[in-house]
Amino acid sequence: MKKVLYFFIANLFVLTLVAQPARERNPITDNTKTTNQTQQAIGLQGDGCNYLMVSQPPKPKKGKTTKKQQPTEPYYPEKIEAYICFEPSSAYYTEEGLNILDSIYSIAFAQANTKFYKMTIDAFDDAEPLNELNASLARDRAAMIFNYFSSREGTEFIIKRTPSTYTHSCSGEMPYYIKYKMPFDFKWTSLYNKSEEERTKDGINLVGKVRLLIEDDPEGCLGEYFDYYYPSQDSVLSGNHASITIPKGALESITHTKDTIEYTCNISYKEFMSFEELTSNYHLIPHKKQYLINAGYIVIDAEHQPDYHSCQNKENFQPIINVRVPIELQQNDARLKFYAKVYDNKGKPIYKSIPTKKEKDKETKLQTLTVDLTAFQLDTIYLGKKVEEKELSDYFFSAKEGEPGAFQAMGGWLKPYKLNKKGQYIIKKQMQMVLRKPIGEIIEE
Repeated sequence: MKKVLYFFIANLFVLTLVAQPARERNPITDNTKTTNQTQQAIGLQGDGCNYLMVSQPPKPKKGKTTKKQQPTEPYYPEKIEAYICFEPSSAYYTEEGLNILDSIYSIAFAQANTKFYKMTIDAFDDAEPLNELNASLARDRAAMIFNYFSSREGTEFIIKRTPSTYTHSCSGEMPYYIKYKMPFDFKWTSLYNKSEEERTKDGINLVGKVRLLIEDDPEGCLGEYFDYYYPSQDSVLSGNHASITIPKGALESITHTKDTIEYTCNISYKEFMSFEELTSNYHLIPHKKQYLINAGYIVIDAEHQPDYHSCQNKENFQPIINVRVPIELQQNDARLKFYAKVYDNKGKPIYKSIPTKKEKDKETKLQTLTVDLTAFQLDTIYLGKKVEEKELSDYFFSAKEGEPGAFQAMGGWLKPYKLNKKGQYIIKKQMQMVLRKPIGEIIEE
């Protein structure tokens, strides 16, 4: 049997390794103690060369019941220590050494292993006089152990994937695997001029071996967890008439992760508030029952924002995106409101008025309309007012297809203004109150 088989005993106390059929198991006890657990060494000693030591879980406290508690999940050690034997004068490990490496890999790199390991590789030569052939022997042995683990992932680094969780503003706590480069330390030592005491460690002869130490070290492997916010900082967008403030994290957030995530969030903004911009391509605001007079609109497009239908935690998205639009004097009495997407019981988006506030400048007496939106309401936000169909004639002129400013509505064509022969704007009184003043002279109808 070329590979060592291992399994976890039900009481979580012992990890058993099975060597070649002819060899018998030979446990060796390491008396080193930590605060939480006792280190117990279980070794392969077929040739007195290879050893594997795996830390064990703390013993459960004795309770009143004598029944053994069955484990709910496998135990993964805090520490794995091994001595890998190499062929004399060679940078190749023995077959038994390969079996040890395979066993270590199956434990430390198991998919369910939640530990964050770092690795120390301490290599030794054959304690022979140095010459041209063996000068780099210890270093080459260290590299061979490193290459074993890196080759399992096919990369130049040792890569480990550890199961963890992160918190997503839409999805809540989510399981995922943290992929990271395992920190490692190389050491190589010539034993030729070392004493017998220096050639042993914990009673094990170091000649011709590599000592491999794998330890759980989350801080050393990961440092601080990353938090990703969209946008990553408060974003203020401003145009000729309107301004938008999108606070940090208003569009989405992912916290407590070390995964590599693209966290940029470009936000574009256009406004159509001036008379000329608005009336060159006029349209009524879409609405289910009444008509909404369009007094201007802005378009906010973010490349990263939540999807309403797939978001499981919609309550995490509060109306904290602020839109401000100063209105002109003649618009004060028009009672304009903001209209944005809301979702009905079936999740269908419809345009409805949303709470609109007025702020008055004490000095200029000019007013600013403000509204607070959620991340689900980005795209087009309208400024306008709701009217009945019979009231449309108070705002618009009848028109023919192709006339300047003409748009299709009510089965025909309408337009918000007319031009006389002098190029003066003719606008109905009610419409003058709604729209900003055009550049040029205005004549009331």
